[in-house]
Amino acid sequence: MPRPPHLGLSLSAHCAMVSRSSTLVDDKSCVPQGWLLHVHPQGWVYFTNPSLRVVTDQDVRLQEVQEILEKVSQPPPNDVPEVEMHLQVAKELSSAAADSDGHGGALSLAINHAHCIASYNLEDVMQPDALRTDLRTLNRRQRLYWNFLWNHPSHKPLPLRAINDARDAIVWYITDNLISGQRSVVPFSKSECEDLAKVLSQLSEPCYDNSSARTVFVAWLLREVCSFRDSVHFGTYTHKQLDALRNESKHVSSSTSRPHPILLPLVNLVIRIFFFGIPLIYLSHVRKSSEYRGRLANIQQNWENYIQRLVREYAHFLLISTVLLSATVGFLSVGDIFQPAKTAAIVSTLASLGSIIVAVVAIWRHQASTRTADSFTYMYNAQHNYLGYHGHAILLSLPPVLLVWAVAAFTVSVLAYAAQDFDASNRSSVWTVFSLFLVFLFLVFIALYTFSSLWRFQRHSYSRSSIISIRSPGSLFARFRSKSRPNNVIGTV
Repeated sequence: MPRPPHLGLSLSAHCAMVSRSSTLVDDKSCVPQGWLLHVHPQGWVYFTNPSLRVVTDQDVRLQEVQEILEKVSQPPPNDVPEVEMHLQVAKELSSAAADSDGHGGALSLAINHAHCIASYNLEDVMQPDALRTDLRTLNRRQRLYWNFLWNHPSHKPLPLRAINDARDAIVWYITDNLISGQRSVVPFSKSECEDLAKVLSQLSEPCYDNSSARTVFVAWLLREVCSFRDSVHFGTYTHKQLDALRNESKHVSSSTSRPHPILLPLVNLVIRIFFFGIPLIYLSHVRKSSEYRGRLANIQQNWENYIQRLVREYAHFLLISTVLLSATVGFLSVGDIFQPAKTAAIVSTLASLGSIIVAVVAIWRHQASTRTADSFTYMYNAQHNYLGYHGHAILLSLPPVLLVWAVAAFTVSVLAYAAQDFDASNRSSVWTVFSLFLVFLFLVFIALYTFSSLWRFQRHSYSRSSIISIRSPGSLFARFRSKSRPNNVIGTV
């Protein structure tokens, strides 16, 4: 894209161009003597004064603005020709002109195009050793420069070093994506980096040398690079210091999501006894979804996975609660049921209804909030309530917990119904029912314990050979004989 042709036009040409697109009256539409009009690729205009070496976004076609700008403008020293000043908004300039008596340095951004740095202090960019400063300060000055060039690309060519700096950053981002994978914190994904690298390769061709659009693209990319470096404390800490700082921030974040230390033991007791430890599962889900791993683009995917998992689980609980509710209502329709069995059945009905209501509302609310902004609001409110993530996990676990209580109450009602006719005639059948209940209860507890510990790595003190010997009766007998020998000589199994 060639540079806009208006840069070399005469004053009359400027007037004609402005009059076609401006809503100002005719007597204020011409660019004053000494000022040049430049058009950003997005369509808006800004002005420069080569003699004063001033850049401004204010409309110098207005007489009062022109007078204020010329009054507060102070050209940089001539010994550094690549330095120019960017003046701020006209209202502030007007007050500065009245208060500072013509010195508007506090409202000016000094730009050094030779070193690609900018600062609100002119001395910072005028010094011969302006680049000899700490990397964090230098990075911030470079960010100011690229941000300025992003908004004012049409009056200066792109610095020669810009393309190479952008390529170097993209190469590192691709490398970090390959090394870190989803935990990469660089601002662009691997596919985005590949697209950016292709564009940079095309923009290196000579036909784009005078393109203001190229200047906008490269300046935007380098501004993002500088912003990312500032966020990761680029050039400030050693490797160990940076790891310690990140671990400290993670510890602070995890501590703020917990209830008060005095309440934490009580909350854990309630979770493990009355809620059967189910909130601990949802606590891990919430923490995993709220953790910042890699770039911000991964947050949306984590949030969607979190929503899908909750909706899927709640749908299953909703189905089971509905079936249990219908079974309990049918059980209550029995005519000769005694009060203990009826009370337990009513408790089961209420628990099933509570599970259904909470599950329906949770599915409706979670499915309606799938944006990234919703995830930030959700996690912030969940983290900063009185009980932190523990309290939120308790609320999330209500559908399965109420379902468990409903199943337990329904079981009690059935046992009470079976025991209400306990007499000499049917004593054997009642004992048979209770015996089978104990057997089934034992098997259920064994299954629950196995499934709760199956996905956790456990260290065992015995070796693989001892496992084989326990499972095989013959090897167990051989092991017993070997241990009964003198000197405790263990034979080969």
